[in-house]
Amino acid sequence: GGSLDLRGTGITALPDNLSVGGSLDLQDCTGITALPDNLTVGGSLDLRGTGITALPDNLTVGGYLDLDAKRISNIAFRENCGYSSRTIFAAWSDNNFKISAGCFFDTLDKFEQAVDEKYSGSAAEAYKQAGRDCVAELTVKLNKEAA
Repeated sequence: GGSLDLRGTGITALPDNLSVGGSLDLQDCTGITALPDNLTVGGSLDLRGTGITALPDNLTVGGYLDLDAKRISNIAFRENCGYSSRTIFAAWSDNNFKISAGCFFDTLDKFEQAVDEKYSGSAAEAYKQAGRDCVAELTVKLNKEAA
């Protein structure tokens, strides 16, 4: 049920079927080059500064997902989105396309609902369109059906 903080350690691998009830922090674990099969993280997952270049199909993340978007081959991202000019991305997680935006990581529908609560007018539409574009690009990239 707790979190696992491995930030900056020399760890090089995690066991298959690992389940962390809270958050998993792998930031700056440069020896980690792949996530294990069936990784489940109930909280947030931080992959910044790792050697990971692809996310596994069977990844489940309950909180937000933080990573170096330009390093990961199987996501689609847009830079300078929203009022905070953040990078958002679409990833395949828990058998669904999910959008990551800052501390947000959930389905496109929930992303659009969250945007409508914070933004209005053309700013809201542009932000939501960026999310839709990410999902469309990732659908082609992964050759999956949009859920």
